[in-house]
Amino acid sequence: MERPPECKTLLKILEENPVCYGTCSAICAPSYKDGSTPKGCLIAHVVLTLIEMQRVSFCFKKSLYKIFTASRVEKSVGQVEDDFWSILLSTSFLHDVGKLTDRYASHAYSSEAYDLYDKPMDRRTSIEKYVKHHQVSAIIARKTLRKIFDDDIALKTAYAILFHHEAIDWKSVERSVLLSSYLQVALSPLSQVSYTATSDRLFLFERNLCKIFDQIRQKNIITQSQYSLLVKTLNCAIHELINNQVVTLRMDRELNVERVKEPKYIIPALALYRFIYLTDNRAASARSKYWFELVQQINWSKSDETAQQIQKCLTHYYIGLSAIPEGLS
Repeated sequence: MERPPECKTLLKILEENPVCYGTCSAICAPSYKDGSTPKGCLIAHVVLTLIEMQRVSFCFKKSLYKIFTASRVEKSVGQVEDDFWSILLSTSFLHDVGKLTDRYASHAYSSEAYDLYDKPMDRRTSIEKYVKHHQVSAIIARKTLRKIFDDDIALKTAYAILFHHEAIDWKSVERSVLLSSYLQVALSPLSQVSYTATSDRLFLFERNLCKIFDQIRQKNIITQSQYSLLVKTLNCAIHELINNQVVTLRMDRELNVERVKEPKYIIPALALYRFIYLTDNRAASARSKYWFELVQQINWSKSDETAQQIQKCLTHYYIGLSAIPEGLS
C-alpha cells in the first residue's frame, strides 16, 4: 500500500517509521476527501498538527493562557500555564474527531466543501443536508473536556473548533435566501447532528494514536505529563463518540448558543480558533508540499524578493508568517 504524503512527512520528522505502520488505519480513517474519495491519514494529520502546535508554543502559550484565564478569580492547580498548554494540545485530535464518523469515511458521500460549492442548496430551509465533521468535533470536544477539566474551558474550546471551518458555514449563508448570519448556520436550532461511527475504526484509531503519542514522547516532542493527558483525553473522546451515536443532537443546545456572543467566551474562542486554524493548515500542507520544507527555500536576506518567493511557494495554505519558528527566517 502506498503511504499517504502525510505519513511520509511524519516519517521524515521522526526519522523513523511511525509505529502504526504495521496496523495502518489510513484506509478507514482518512484525513480529507477529494470529491467523494477519502484520502490521507487522519492519524498522521493529527500528529503533524500536534507537532506544529509545539513549534508555535513560543508565540501562543502565554497569550492564550492569559486570555482563557482573564475572567477567573482563581486559577485551580490544574490550570497553571504548562498544564493549560497540555489541554490545548488535545485540540490536535479533538478538532477533527468528527472525521471518524461513518459518513465522512465513506466513499458514498462527497466532501463537505464539494457539496457546498458544486451542488445547489435547498433554499426553502436552513436545515443542513449532511453532518459536517467540525460540528461533530465541537460537540464531542465539549462533552470530553468538561468531564476532564471544566465546562468553562470546554465551551470556549468547542466554539473554537466549530469556527475553524467557518468558510463552509459562510457558504451556506451565501447560497440561502433565508440565512443572514454565520451563527444562524453554525448554531441554529434547525442545525441537528446525528451520526454513526464503526467501533473497529474508533478502536484502531485510538490504539494507533496512543502508540504514536508514546513514540513522540520518547523523542521529547511532548513531555510525560502531556502524553498522559493526551491519552486520557483521547480515551474520553472515543467514549463520547460511541455514546452519542444515532441520537439527534441540536447544535444550539449542545453548545449553549446564548453564550457564544458573551466576551467571556467569544474572545478566548476566537484566539484559540486562530491557533487551531494555523496549525491545522500547516499540517494539511503535507498533503502536497509541506510548508516547513518550502519555507526553508526562501532567501530571507533579499528583502526585495522575499514577497515574491513567499507568494510563489506558500499559496495554498495559511502558514502564518508571524509565527515562523526561529532559525527559519
